[in-house]
Amino acid sequence: MAEAFEIFAGGMGPFVDERMKDYFADEISWTETAANRMGRPTEHGATDPLFQLLVLRRFWGPVFGDFFGSEVRKLVDQLIEARNLWAHLNLPDETAYLDRILLSIERILAPVSPEDTSALRRIRVRLKNPIEGDTADGNEASIDSLGLRNQLNESEAAFQALQDEQASLEGQLDLAKRASAGRQLQLSEVERQLLEASGRSEVLESFLQAERHSRNRLEWLFVGFIAVMLLVMVILAS
Repeated sequence: MAEAFEIFAGGMGPFVDERMKDYFADEISWTETAANRMGRPTEHGATDPLFQLLVLRRFWGPVFGDFFGSEVRKLVDQLIEARNLWAHLNLPDETAYLDRILLSIERILAPVSPEDTSALRRIRVRLKNPIEGDTADGNEASIDSLGLRNQLNESEAAFQALQDEQASLEGQLDLAKRASAGRQLQLSEVERQLLEASGRSEVLESFLQAERHSRNRLEWLFVGFIAVMLLVMVILAS
C-alpha cells in the first residue's frame, strides 16, 4: 500500500500543482493558501498523497470537477479513509478490500498519468498471487500472465466506462446549451413584437387625440352657430 500511494503521489503531483496554480494565480504559494483554507499544516505540501487527496476533495467543484467524472469524487473519499487507516496501522488485512483500494487509486490516476497504471496493476497481481520467497528485485517473470491480462482488461473496462460517461455528460451539456439558445431566440422575438405593439399603440393614441380635438371644435362651432341664429331671430322679432 505504501508503494501504491507513492506511485499515486508521483503521478498526481504535477497535475494537482498545475491546476491549483491556475486557480490561485494571484497567490505566492497555492499550497499554503490551500492548507490554510483546510486548516492543515504545509510541511509536506503537494508531494504528500493525503494532502493531494484532501485538495481534490476540498477544491473539487472549481478546479477538478470538469476533468473527472462525478463517481471519482466518491473514490477520493474512499482513499482518504484508507490513507488514514494505513497511517495509523489500522488498514484491514483483507485481499478484497486492499484490491478495491488499489483499483480506486488506478481509476483516479489513469486519466492523469496512464504510464503509472501498469505499476499499480503489478501490485494488484502480487496481492492476489503472492510469490513464495520473492527476491528483492521482485521477480515478475513468475506472475501468472492470464491473471495480469484479466487485471488489465478490468482496468481498461473501468477507464472506458469513465470515458463513456464523460462523453454522455458532454452531450447533455450541448443539448442544454442548444435549448437555452432556442429559448433566448423566442424571448427576443416576443420582445420585438411587444415593441412593435407599443409603437402601434402610440400611433393610435395620437390619432384618437386628434379626432377628439377635431370633434370638440366642430361641437363648439355648431353651438356658436345656433347661438348666432338665435340672436338674429331675437333681433328680427323685436
